[in-house]
Amino acid sequence: MPTRTPVLAAWTPAFVADVVAASIEHAAVDGLRRALRDVARGHGLSPATVEKWVSRARAVQAAPVPPDLLACHTCARSMILIHLPGSGRAYLCAPSCGRAPVSADEIRSAVAAVVLHRTPHLVPPGKTTQAASYALGPIQRVTVGATGTDLHITWRAVSRQVTGPMMAMAQRLHLAQRHAADNTPERAIDVLHSGLLHIDPTSGRLALDTATARAAALLATLTLTSGEPAAALPWARWGHRSLRHLLRDPTNPEVRAALRVLAATHRAAGNLTDSADCYSDLIRHHTQADGPYALPTLAAQATLAVVLYEHGRQEPARQLLARTIADHRRVHPHHPAVARIPAACTACTPQLPARRVIPRASRRPPRPAPVGPPAPDHPPVGQLAWAH
Repeated sequence: MPTRTPVLAAWTPAFVADVVAASIEHAAVDGLRRALRDVARGHGLSPATVEKWVSRARAVQAAPVPPDLLACHTCARSMILIHLPGSGRAYLCAPSCGRAPVSADEIRSAVAAVVLHRTPHLVPPGKTTQAASYALGPIQRVTVGATGTDLHITWRAVSRQVTGPMMAMAQRLHLAQRHAADNTPERAIDVLHSGLLHIDPTSGRLALDTATARAAALLATLTLTSGEPAAALPWARWGHRSLRHLLRDPTNPEVRAALRVLAATHRAAGNLTDSADCYSDLIRHHTQADGPYALPTLAAQATLAVVLYEHGRQEPARQLLARTIADHRRVHPHHPAVARIPAACTACTPQLPARRVIPRASRRPPRPAPVGPPAPDHPPVGQLAWAH
């Protein structure tokens, strides 16, 4: 069992804030586990101690206010929760700009009062004592001045109802998967949105844990299937980039599934060049993982042919589709789709299959597997029927 460094007098709030900030910064490059180890070594601490500080700063369940809600009025950096033995909980910018820590309880009371005054309808009955935890619904940012009551509020243009504000991301992901499995995707989307409100998917800051990255990928999938590709695209990009960074392997099944969601989202949004690039990458990764004639590889090739055709590149699309069909018939002669291949081959000469064979991007895509991003051996949204 990992041991923690004995408490030292040199552990000031500013020191803890600097350690946490360094860990999060390093995690964006090296991953959280390695960052904790390296930062601990550099500061003469045990990894368990650094992990405790970082976990407390990022935790949702016991936080006085939601993480990433507060910013320092002096330096504009995010403020994190610090709790050292013998002192109360406090917030301080990370890394510290030299200001004094601010009482966490004082901030929580002030934020709760503001939420209950301005948007009482967003706090469920019987939850008024937890009003501060619902702050991310109506509030974009809180800038903290010299004291816990010197707050400058930036309100959202449109308030959101927060579901389960004190739920950990792994629990949130599991609940969303259950809602999707129960064919209530709108409830799954609400659960996921609530947990990702503090994240800007267009920023360069990636997820620090796989649960958050998976939640983003699932949100993209469900949003796409609900017919909103423009809203799904930022989460599809961010989820794929985060999973690829965290799992360190582009051929990992989860990374490939997220890439397929991104490719399908680009296509539905009309970004055919980006979609073709994603499908080309997906074919390469499928080939490395499963081989050039595996069903996932052939399915991705078939969809790439469709995207090329929709992009006006009929001849390369026709050649790719004909080659894919031939490989499918040769390598998988007993696959159920073989019976549908002759019609596709006939329509393939002199051009690609007619539009009645190729689903239009404007059609509502089929609902994916409800427990997360589509499994690697399932064809992507808009797949040719014979490639299933």
